[in-house]
Amino acid sequence: MGEMLRVGQVLRYTSAKDPTEAVLNGYTNFHYVTDAPGHKKALLESGINGMAKVSVSGRPRRPVILIRSSPWKAGSEQTPWHDVFDMDNGHVRYFGDHKAGLTKPPGTTTGNAALLDAFTEHQAPTPEERAGAAPLLLFRAVSRNGKVKGFVEFCGLGVVERAERIVQWAGHEHTTFTNYVYDIALIDLADENDQVDWDWITARRSPGVSDQEALAKAPRAWREWVKRGHSALPRVRRRVARARVVKVRDQRPAPDSQRDDDLRFIYDQFEGRKHEFEAVASAVAARVLRGSGHSYREGWITRRSGDGGADFVGRIDLG
Repeated sequence: MGEMLRVGQVLRYTSAKDPTEAVLNGYTNFHYVTDAPGHKKALLESGINGMAKVSVSGRPRRPVILIRSSPWKAGSEQTPWHDVFDMDNGHVRYFGDHKAGLTKPPGTTTGNAALLDAFTEHQAPTPEERAGAAPLLLFRAVSRNGKVKGFVEFCGLGVVERAERIVQWAGHEHTTFTNYVYDIALIDLADENDQVDWDWITARRSPGVSDQEALAKAPRAWREWVKRGHSALPRVRRRVARARVVKVRDQRPAPDSQRDDDLRFIYDQFEGRKHEFEAVASAVAARVLRGSGHSYREGWITRRSGDGGADFVGRIDLG
């Protein structure tokens, strides 16, 4: 097992690109983690960084595409669009590298060409073809110690779900231009403790390592995607379960406030008649849910005991 990239980890990315030290200024050194003797350095100099292809059994294989988003540039005249990173729900929307004023076709810029090539690979109909497809490793620039450059956060492993040709506004030039935007599915890394082993990428860089041999080093969910294709994405997409329960003390109103008086009045009214309060709770829930635009139908009040902790039943219709 080699060095690991962990989702949410902030790494130091310096212009010196020296892989010697594991830690720089208290942060893991990107070039230390990605160092592979005998190979060129992994770089994040551009937004879309396609690693050089190697020939494997007479067929080209791109080891990986490293993607970097710079949120501090978003909304500027140079970069008026905004990439979207929804890591909790396993989705990234990333804009290509075509810019206003370029005369070449949008799909032929270095970054767009690499991602469109990957998109074709990711849509391949057979597991054998998908086994050679380039994985995407995503990063975004973050500021540390007042500096907006020199630090990147690892955001995960992805595949291209969709590539769309769009027209974008060119900011201060007051014109439009054509570009591509990519919807990227982030792959679940729970079995790997939210980490990617760089040895997998190193194996993909080696012409003597077959697609299947390299695949053995890939995360489990990636192997599942290779086996079943995009139909597996609902199962292998990254999802983060977050606790949304608010502690009781944080739900209570401030002591001696009007709301505190109202709450005490309700307690007194239903003292010894708690089952009757369940009907009030059902009515309040219906009012709140309908008030927020949901299609909600009240059901029934459960029995006094044996209800498994449920006081009432209702239904929300979605879609």
